[in-house]
Amino acid sequence: MKRIVFFIFLLLSVISAHAEEAVQFVASTSNIVAVGQRFKVVFSLKNGSADNIQVADFDEAFEVLMGPNVSRGKSISMINGQTTVTENSAYTYILSPKKEGTFTIAPARVTVNGKTYMSNALTVKVLPAESNPQGGTAQQQARGGNANTQQQVGVSDNDLFVKTELSRTKVYEQEQIIATIRLYYRANVRSLDEVKLPEFKGCIAQEIELNDDQKYGMDAVNGKNYKTVILKQMVLFPQKSGKLKIESGKLSAIVQVPVTNQRRGGIFDDFFSSYADVKKPLNVPGVTIDVMPLPEVGKPADFSGAVGDFQLSSNLTNDHVKANEAVNLKLKISGTGNLKYLKTPELKFPQDFEVYDPKTDTKQSITKNGVSGSKSVEYIAIPRYDGEFNIPAVSFSYFDVKTKKYKTLTSPEYTLTVEKGDAPAAGPVVSNYSNKQNVKMLDKDLRYVNTKDLALQEKGDFFYASTSYWMALLIPLMLSIAAFFAYKKYLSDNSDLVLVKNKRANKQAKKRLKVAESHIASDNKSAFYEEVVKAMWGYVGDKLNISVSDLSRDNVESELKEHSVSSDTIANFIKLIDKCEFARYAPSQQANALNVIYEEASNIIEKLEQEVTAIKA
Repeated sequence: MKRIVFFIFLLLSVISAHAEEAVQFVASTSNIVAVGQRFKVVFSLKNGSADNIQVADFDEAFEVLMGPNVSRGKSISMINGQTTVTENSAYTYILSPKKEGTFTIAPARVTVNGKTYMSNALTVKVLPAESNPQGGTAQQQARGGNANTQQQVGVSDNDLFVKTELSRTKVYEQEQIIATIRLYYRANVRSLDEVKLPEFKGCIAQEIELNDDQKYGMDAVNGKNYKTVILKQMVLFPQKSGKLKIESGKLSAIVQVPVTNQRRGGIFDDFFSSYADVKKPLNVPGVTIDVMPLPEVGKPADFSGAVGDFQLSSNLTNDHVKANEAVNLKLKISGTGNLKYLKTPELKFPQDFEVYDPKTDTKQSITKNGVSGSKSVEYIAIPRYDGEFNIPAVSFSYFDVKTKKYKTLTSPEYTLTVEKGDAPAAGPVVSNYSNKQNVKMLDKDLRYVNTKDLALQEKGDFFYASTSYWMALLIPLMLSIAAFFAYKKYLSDNSDLVLVKNKRANKQAKKRLKVAESHIASDNKSAFYEEVVKAMWGYVGDKLNISVSDLSRDNVESELKEHSVSSDTIANFIKLIDKCEFARYAPSQQANALNVIYEEASNIIEKLEQEVTAIKA
């Protein structure tokens, strides 16, 4: 028997070793490049191998410098006795764009085991070739100084600036527009401080959640190519007509600039170069939106402020019911616009129906294209008598921003046939509606006479002056006295703000790290690094009683030394701060995983807690 089981197990292992996983053929490249810049186009074939790749002719805007270069690999894995062999291939082309614009690279085809697979198409935005800036780069300027001197280069306004961009500057009331605050930079930005972005007063604002691929990019301004990062992107709904001024904002960028030790000859300059952090104040420019009032001509009587592009659908769950059974009519408004703030259309049921408040459910997605989704309204009513009834149509009016006219959508009118119910008129309501907890019972108007024994009190027995009476007086008094002394102790404990901040430092840091840990699962790198940095700075600020304005690397390092914190712990603290801030704002990818960063932060804070606490104790 054991031999038979072993033979079956071996047979399954052999079969699984030859089992093929699903073949995948994917194309990838840089989304944004500049004229004359070389870039790769890679067609990756996973779980298969082939020599007959068919690539359509590249757009005439691209020059093929090399390709295809073919690389192949094979991996063997064994899990729970199952062996899997995987073959992967990659076909790489080197291209160079010849002109600016947006171009499409057509899908490629490949045949694996007699079956043809097609890759995805690619879209590439080509920026113009950058003109040579006068004066050279910051490092070139640093090398152009006097001999045997050290020169620190500042940051030009042309190398780093912020723009507030609107999808449209002239709109109607309640018409959605996209506002983007974007940082343009050619310098090495390490971090951002003192960020105060506009609050978009006068508008209902909904933030667009962006991943890293959507945040970072490139763009050309005045003949120069810039790396860009979106600091904030919002969908705005202006609430009143007229000139709406979006206020300005401000922030500071910490930029790494070269400090060069000049020597005659110049060929050894790189060996004597160093870098310094420079704080560059930046202005977030304000913008003005021309908001037009909605026209009065042709405005429907039931118009309630809906602006956008909408559709209306409705559904009656059952047009034949019995008396005392629930009727369910569903209405759905879908489209793009201010969905969240649409008023629920009014539906008038016949007089003999018992009507409940409608239920609403709004589902919307907020993207760079605006707000879209649907609002569902569920009407519930119960007919009490048999007969044939008409459920009137529901109308919904909105202002169409495309045609600049009002439109009225109308649902169908329904005919409902109500048959005589099985239950008597005075009996309980019988409902086929799924949410039966919302349908109340109607036969509980009269209460039964109490037939249980009554609790009688002996004549002459009074509560006044009894033991219970005095206890009722003394207990609240004693509780009040205890509360008074507890409050005095609370005030005494919290009167020393330095001590309070010191005690809560570790607790607050752990809370922030817990929030950072939640961002690991959603792969929100920017939010993760931001919370880790807050946890680290916040801990030392509270623990050492340093105000936010005085928190800096040099200040914190000297304070930690005064509290006899080891040099290794201080160095690890500063190193982790630099690592997080660079990963948070620099577009390059970090080698360390988020889990590793999280563990490092936890260990450093725990180490600081042990060393600082030991000194204070």
